[in-house]
Amino acid sequence: MTFPSASAIHRGLGRFEVFDVAAERLPSLGVHLLCSPLPYSIHAPLSRPELARNPSAVFFLSDSPGREQSFTELDQTLRQAAALHAEYVVTHLNWTDDVLSEARAEALAHDTGARLAALSRAHGIAVHVECGGYSGGFHRAEQFAGLARAFPELGLCLDVGHVWLIAQARGRSAYREIEILAPHARSMHLWAARDMATYRRRGHVPLSPALSGTDGWLDLARAVTPVLAARPDCAAIFEFTWEPGEEAAVADGLRWAEDLLRELAQPSTRS
Repeated sequence: MTFPSASAIHRGLGRFEVFDVAAERLPSLGVHLLCSPLPYSIHAPLSRPELARNPSAVFFLSDSPGREQSFTELDQTLRQAAALHAEYVVTHLNWTDDVLSEARAEALAHDTGARLAALSRAHGIAVHVECGGYSGGFHRAEQFAGLARAFPELGLCLDVGHVWLIAQARGRSAYREIEILAPHARSMHLWAARDMATYRRRGHVPLSPALSGTDGWLDLARAVTPVLAARPDCAAIFEFTWEPGEEAAVADGLRWAEDLLRELAQPSTRS
């Protein structure tokens, strides 16, 4: 099985993010990035040497030979990102092979944090750790907050859709999780989430004012309010794709989400 390169460029609020670019497209992409008037980030991997592996797969919290390879691949992305003058790099911490023992998972997470902080310093580029935890022993908001406190060089990337689904699966309040994570958030991935059945069927659903919290969807305003209260300048990326024919509806949803974020970031709104 292979996973074709996504070659994704996700729009954000006054910025954008690049993810999993096909190797043959890197030279031309690099020229465009270096000429971009907008700030941008890179979601690791920038490019994959092997298409046989899921681009989201990392083994930082796994006792497997793949763990060192994950560091090697992230080092390469950080080197490329620094050369392209990206603002920061987002990396996953969790994957399905994570160890189940909470004590062992926390030990691996903090070893990973120390090594990521060292790589960040070495390459002169910020690293944001995306919060996850569908499986394994490292999944609570308090654990991620503790990691961020231990390594100030690292920020957290709050993927609100995944936080919503993980909390739902583990019987916790996603909004409470976000409140704990908010002071440590330096970036956000925003998309519409409802439940695992919807996620398996549709993936990252585009944001829309029609997808209401009263109908079981993540309430975007409620989710981002504590983040913007703690970090008004928190970078926001709209991390979703769409099908042909959906462009007009997606554009309307983007404008709605952008207006909402700008409004919530105003001091008068947060007070």
